[in-house]
Amino acid sequence: MSAHLDAKSIETRLFINNEFVDATSGKSFATVNPATEETITEVGEASQDDVDKAVKAAKAAFKIGSKWRSLSGADRRDLLLKLAGLIERDF
Repeated sequence: MSAHLDAKSIETRLFINNEFVDATSGKSFATVNPATEETITEVGEASQDDVDKAVKAAKAAFKIGSKWRSLSGADRRDLLLKLAGLIERDF
């Protein structure tokens, strides 16, 4: 894990329906390092509309016949392990 992250390289928008999007309200809030109380960066603040869109997208991802649900358990595992590896590599 990196000791220091460049806040400019961190994606701070909302992740909805497999893409980064701006908060509909345009609002953001500070993410604070609890050890130093320094602001790390500002992240998008989800509105009720944003949450509703995210829930709708998540439900669609699990409907019978969806790409995710059609994958075998082993394929889903492989994708999640790949994601975990990318997180460990980049953070």
